[in-house]
Amino acid sequence: MKKLILFLFSFTLVVGCADLDLQPTDMIAEDAVKKDPKLVEAFLTKIYANAVFEPNEVAGVPQQNRLTDAVVGGEYTLMAPWQGAVHASANIPTSAGSHGLLNRWHYGNIRSANEIIQILAEASFDPATVAVQTAEAKFLRAWMYLDMAKRYGGMPIEDTPKSIDAGVDELMIPRSTLKETYDFIIADLDAGIADLPGVALNGKATKWAAHALKSRAALYAARIAKYHPQSSNGLTSIPAGDAAAYYQMAHASASAVIDGGKHPLHRGGGTYQKTFGEIFYQKTNSEHIFVEEYDLSLGKTHTWSGYAMPDGFKAGWGSNMHPYIHSDARFEHKDGSAGDKYHNLFNNSTFFDLEEVIYSKDPRYLATFFTPEEVFQGREVWFHDNSVGAGTVKGRAGNTAPQRAPPRNRNRGGRLLQKRIDPAIEFPPFGTDETPYIVLRTGEMYLNGAEAAFEMNLPVRAKELINTLRGRAGMPPKDNLTLDLIKNERFVELFAENHHYWDLRTWRDAEAAIHMRAKWGTKWFRRKSDGKYKARMWRWNFSQNTPFLEQMYWLPFGNGRLADNPNIIENPGY
Repeated sequence: MKKLILFLFSFTLVVGCADLDLQPTDMIAEDAVKKDPKLVEAFLTKIYANAVFEPNEVAGVPQQNRLTDAVVGGEYTLMAPWQGAVHASANIPTSAGSHGLLNRWHYGNIRSANEIIQILAEASFDPATVAVQTAEAKFLRAWMYLDMAKRYGGMPIEDTPKSIDAGVDELMIPRSTLKETYDFIIADLDAGIADLPGVALNGKATKWAAHALKSRAALYAARIAKYHPQSSNGLTSIPAGDAAAYYQMAHASASAVIDGGKHPLHRGGGTYQKTFGEIFYQKTNSEHIFVEEYDLSLGKTHTWSGYAMPDGFKAGWGSNMHPYIHSDARFEHKDGSAGDKYHNLFNNSTFFDLEEVIYSKDPRYLATFFTPEEVFQGREVWFHDNSVGAGTVKGRAGNTAPQRAPPRNRNRGGRLLQKRIDPAIEFPPFGTDETPYIVLRTGEMYLNGAEAAFEMNLPVRAKELINTLRGRAGMPPKDNLTLDLIKNERFVELFAENHHYWDLRTWRDAEAAIHMRAKWGTKWFRRKSDGKYKARMWRWNFSQNTPFLEQMYWLPFGNGRLADNPNIIENPGY
């Protein structure tokens, strides 16, 4: 009987589990796949679909749970405390495991990647196509291992599909060290760099996507080597002496993308604010190295706008993502001055001009947030809790101001997230969004390269990269760089792109930045006579008690996985 491979393969719980659910939902003869690259492509498509590029983008999970990384990382909170991301932000992992929205366990899909790599080794069609498809499978495998390694540390490495008749000892794979895990990831990406096409494709692995993911992985490894303490078994640490080599890899791959010319920084043709905003809602953009694509005609959509649109512009829910004032503070003003320089005016008594306090800020701020009287779709976005005095001065778009802003805009943080909303779509119904989810983009490569160059004692190169990125946004150059300035630039450029939480963890900054930090919003009051505002800072209950204890730099595998595979050593503290 011919051996069969599975299009959908359920590999339960852990690598090495002897109790596997092997019931196929679709099967095709292996010999047929070895002869037909289109069948391989279909198999790879399944692996892409199950790789979870956008966090919590899986069937059966409410779409607002895609916001979890930003909420637990303290970038913003959500409109209602019952949402899963808010629950995750209050969770302390235990020996039973971590909150489900932070969990990842990709071994079923990794097995599929291993199967296709093994089959391609015996394929009879064009060798060049075989090389590309093998590299594609390795890119996907690298993505999935990195997605787990940044959570748990060193992982059990399965690089070949195990037979269903294999013995328990062969199936119960122990953890590799964290260094071995990162080196395995990087080796897979090196294969991608060698064999994937050097062209620009949106939703497919390419040479440039492999370089970009290698840059990210190597930067994570370098940070862990430099800033994390050494563990006795190497499962949650990388030797400090290896930091320099990983920084060099991160810089080299970032530079390869930048110098390759296939993914230049998006410049646009409008204002700095519009140019930056376009990156996140345009379906095709030069800066997109690798994206999760959505297409209504194919039945693949999301509901980002349905959650993010401000009250007054929404068709349903809306006004869900509320940034904190400490996030506001990190965006400088256009002259390079401190982002919080006017926060002393938020004293509930001093009236000020919005143009000076808000609309003088970094254009990336204005493209990232909705703020009081933002002109959007020809109308103002209102946030004021109430109006004071008498008068008829109109808003920034020339419209009559309401006595109070719509409820969902005024009763939380005083700002809303704007990034990724397509301004051409009015009152978007749920489940109709097509904006891509950016997995890898060129802006990140400038930041990766700058940080690595700084750590390699190449200050001129680091400044060149940071100042090019700032210049794209119309911001003045930095004459002197520190690591803190680089970290801040990363926060500003990549806000709400699911980087910050993992940056804090790999820098080992999360305890100081997250643990039980007081979080504040802003209440706005508008004076009718001249349209000026006063404000006060206030706290509300959601996501206030976010813990981050020392052991949380590495999540627990959990009792269930340990029972399935006793060769897995649990992380410290659980």
